[in-house]
Order: sequence, then C-alpha cells, then structure tokens
Amino acid sequence: MSFKNLIIIFFLVIGIQTQSQSKKNILFTVVDTPVTIDEFNQVFNKNRDIVAEENKKSIEEYLELYINYKLKLKQAYALKYDTVPAYKKELNSYREQLITPYLTDSKITDALVKEAYERMKIEINANHILVAVSAKASPQDTLKAYQKIIEARMKIVNGAPFEEIAKEYSEDPSAQKNGGNLGYFTAFDMVYSFENVAYKTKVNDISKPFKTRFGYHIVKVNDKRASKGEVEVAHIMIKENAEDSIVSKTKIEELYAKLGQGDSFKFLAKMHSDDKNSAINGGGIPKFKHNRMIKSFADVAFSLKAENDISKPFKTRFGWHIVKLIKKHPIQDFDQVQEELIQKIEKNERSKAAGQSIVNKLMNEYSITKDDKLAQLFLKNDVDGIQQNLKSTIFTINEEKTSLEDLMSFSKTHSNKNVNEAYKDFLEFKTLNYFKDNLEKTDANFAFTMQEYRDGLLLFDLLQDKVWKRAEKDTVALKEFFNKNIAKYSWKKRGDVIIASCTNKDKALLVKKYLEEGKNIDEIKKLVNEGPVIHVIFTKRILEEGHKKLPDNFKLKNVGVSNVINIDTTNFVIIKTIEIINPEPRKFEKAKGMVINDFQEHLEKEWIKELRKQYPVKINKRALKKVIKLNLK
Repeated sequence: MSFKNLIIIFFLVIGIQTQSQSKKNILFTVVDTPVTIDEFNQVFNKNRDIVAEENKKSIEEYLELYINYKLKLKQAYALKYDTVPAYKKELNSYREQLITPYLTDSKITDALVKEAYERMKIEINANHILVAVSAKASPQDTLKAYQKIIEARMKIVNGAPFEEIAKEYSEDPSAQKNGGNLGYFTAFDMVYSFENVAYKTKVNDISKPFKTRFGYHIVKVNDKRASKGEVEVAHIMIKENAEDSIVSKTKIEELYAKLGQGDSFKFLAKMHSDDKNSAINGGGIPKFKHNRMIKSFADVAFSLKAENDISKPFKTRFGWHIVKLIKKHPIQDFDQVQEELIQKIEKNERSKAAGQSIVNKLMNEYSITKDDKLAQLFLKNDVDGIQQNLKSTIFTINEEKTSLEDLMSFSKTHSNKNVNEAYKDFLEFKTLNYFKDNLEKTDANFAFTMQEYRDGLLLFDLLQDKVWKRAEKDTVALKEFFNKNIAKYSWKKRGDVIIASCTNKDKALLVKKYLEEGKNIDEIKKLVNEGPVIHVIFTKRILEEGHKKLPDNFKLKNVGVSNVINIDTTNFVIIKTIEIINPEPRKFEKAKGMVINDFQEHLEKEWIKELRKQYPVKINKRALKKVIKLNLK
C-alpha cells in the first residue's frame, strides 16, 4: 500500500461526520463550525477498536488530535484546495474505485467466484502463439492476423512441432527462447479470455483461434495437475562475493555443515544471512505460489517434502541459499477464500460479465425515451441528416437529455466498432454514467464515504505543501535544524568486532584461546573444525552497541576477547573487539532521513500553533465531561 493511501485511511478513521448539532450535543467548535459529541464518540471508538493496545490514547489526547484534524481541514477549504484540477482528477479516480462494487450483479459474481475457486485447484502448463492485433486495427489488418493464426494452427495440426511454429509465427517476444511455453499457471494469472480457453482445452489438444485484447491466440495444453498451493519457508542467503566466489561457496557449505550437526536454523540465519529482511525473522519469508518466485528458488522450496526438511546449498542469481520448509499451504476451503476472490474479480475483466447484468437492469428500471428517426440517421450514416440534427435529442434517461452530437463524438473515439455496436454501447455507457453520476443522491453510505475521501485527499495535499515538501527541499532550514539538534544524531558506541559462533562449549573455549593468541580466522578454522564437521563460523563487522547480531546485554567495554557467552544450551558466542569507536555525530548526509522526519514533526507543531491562533477553538467542558463519562463505562 502506498504512503499516500495510508495517510488517507488515517483521515478516514478520524474524519466521520454526523448531522445532530443541538447545543447540548456540541463538543467543540472551530470558528463557527460545530463538532458534536456523537461524531467524536463514533470516531474515538472506531479508532480505539482498530489500534493496538499500546498505541491507544486517552480521550483528551485524541480530542487534541481531532481538533488539529479539523483545523487543517478548515484551512484546506479556506485556501480552495478543493478547486485544484489535480485534486479533482485524483478524487475522481478514488470515486471510480469506490463505485466498482455498485456495478456488479451479485448472482453473476457468485458464479464467477465459484468458477475461479474450482480453477484455483488446477494448474495448467501450456504453449501459445500470439498474432498481435490492435483494438483499432482496420478490418483488413484484423483479417490478415486471423488468417496468419489459422495458417499456424494448420501447420501444427498437420504434424509440425508447436515450438517451432511458435518461433516462426508468434509475436510474443519470449517465444524465440521458450517456443511459446508459459510454464504452469492458474486462475487470475492470465487475462480471463485466455484463461477460459486454456481451462476448456483438453491436454495435448490445440484450441481454435480466439481473441484477447492482445490479438489472436492458439493454445496447446501440455499438462493439468492439482495445484501445489503455497509454501512457507525460511532461508539463509550468502551474497556472491564479487572478488572471490569461493568465499561465498565456502561459507554456505560451512553453514550447511553446521545445520547437519544440529545447529539452530533460526540462529544461523540471524547471525549470518545476507538477506537483512528475513534474517531478523530467523530467515522466514512470506508464503508464495510456485510461479510468484524465481523458478530456481521455487523448484527447491516446493521439492521439500516434510516440515523442517532442509535443502542442500544451491545458487540463484541473488547468491547461495539454504532453504528450510516451514509449512505447505494447500488451497483453502471455499469459505476461507471467498471474500478474497470477490475482491480479485472486481479488479479483473471477469467483472464485465457482472457489469453487463447491472446495465441491463438499469435500462429496465430507468425511463428511457429514444428518437428512432435520429437513430436511423446515425445507423445509415446519413451525413446531411446528421449535420442538420446534431443538437437534437436522440434519447433521454430519466429526463437527462443526450444529443446526436454526443453520439457522433463517441462513435469517432470508438472507430473500431460498427454503427450498431457503437449505438448500443453508447446507450449503455450513458445509462451507466447516469447511475454513477447520481449515486450520492441515491446511496447515503456512498455519499458519506466520498466525503471522507474528499477531506482525506485535501489534507494530504495541504500537508505536502506545509510540511513534507518543505522538509525535503529546504536544505538550509534542514541543516540548521540538524546543527541545533546534533547530539540527537550521534552514532552510538560502535565496535569493530569478530563474532565466533559455536555449538560445543569446549570448542568455544578453544576458539577463545586462539583469538586471545592473535590467530587469524582461517588459522582457527583449520585448528578447530574437524574435516567435514564445522565447529565455528565467523562474522566480522562494525556494529553499534545493542545491534541484533550481538548477544543481549553485551557491552562494548574493552578491546580484546570476551568470555564464552551462552546464548542457549547449544549455541555459544565469543566476541573479539578489535577497536571501540566512541559515540560521535553522524555527518548530515548519513543522518538526513532521521533529520527530515524530525523536522517534519517540528514544522507540523509550529503549523498547528498558527492554526490555533487563526481559527479559534472553543471546547464545551460540560460536554467533554459527558464524553469521558460515557467512554469510561
């Protein structure tokens, strides 16, 4: 989710409004705009329900936040941010998203959901050939493309290898490498029209030519198998060493040997994996489908049979890996995935089927009057008659008039359609637009939500101008703020350290002895490790005190070798501190991200002070006591 969407959601949570505004029910006013007890209670309780316990605020704290929200909103409207073209365009985009659920027939959607669920249980491997056709292609070019796909199919039917014909005919660039092979896919992985044909074609059969928005296709289905579902794994990754590839391979083999000796996967991942995002979780990564991960990694992950099975080291373009199977996730029961499927269908071209049903219903519900004579002028392309009647009404929808001129404009922008299709599509288009344009009048919930988005977008734009852009672009002010608060941006105490990890305490004591004698890492490995049995693995880094790779409560006190530190009964760590780097201020460039965040917070506080002076706020203390009493129950 984008940062902007997160901000807007925050505004939605705190931006609900109600209508009741009796004086006793008014909690506070901003200038002359009242905010009621009911409104505040609704917002406060909604927010309290969705935030974590540790983030919950008192009523008084939340009241201050809500007053600040109303102050900003007051200024946004006063500065006419709602009239900016870019704002209007973006608001309309959000409106289109909000309208989507209103434009589908639930019965059709239910059928599509069940169909998608059944298809999710099956994965298809297929090859295809594409002959590209533009949506605006001339009839001649469309026919030429159709004849080309027919010709390709006939050659295959007559015995030519599909892969060779794909390389000769297909306009999918990847066909030259893979002969048109798409690998395994399932529901929602392809456009719906393609998916339909693939699922209806038998294994080893070749489909008849069919059209998608990309052009004409034929498909050969190679295999259908039960879906593998998703898999959840942990991994250890060692990046390829650009200067010496043997170093990376040696380390991954050492780690694999340690795992074979019973060492903790989580511990080794945390200490040694170069994938920072997963290392802190003991190497754990979110579950994934086979075709949503690079093939070399997915093949290994899905090949593991039982939970806790561990792969041998293998290489991908990212480096060396060891994978541990956490859990296999087969396709869930229908009830568990139903809502997710509904959301996917709303965003997918499947929704057109459900949308067509809604259009048909609206056309039956609305009072639509058509001028058949004008329609005939259009259908017969009577140029003179059309020119004389451009301003005339060709049809009305609930008294909203549409002119022949509007139809002609639509037809010009849809020149790929014949006149009958253009007339039908235009009538449906206008019917649907009438419904959409009047939705605020006919659905209170939609109107309510649109107001929330309207306010949220306004405040986002205002914050951009008042806080975020200034913090990012005013380098002089930013550096001045940095210099005033330089103590806050210092490095903690750091150490240039060697961390040795062992699973045997006697070996750990031996490593400690050798480190104290000044032996280097390679020497110690030779002395401590016993052939294929790895007893020690080293990491050398500069780390801040308190870093997660350091043992809990380890302090950088002196240069030298630590005692053996028991992490648990099977993991022991020795740390050699080569150098201690005392706390020192970061350079501005290194601290810039933190400085920007703090400066933004500073600017917002100063802005709120100005708003409080500009727009007086009056709190009804009696009403506030009532709110506190109500929410203490």
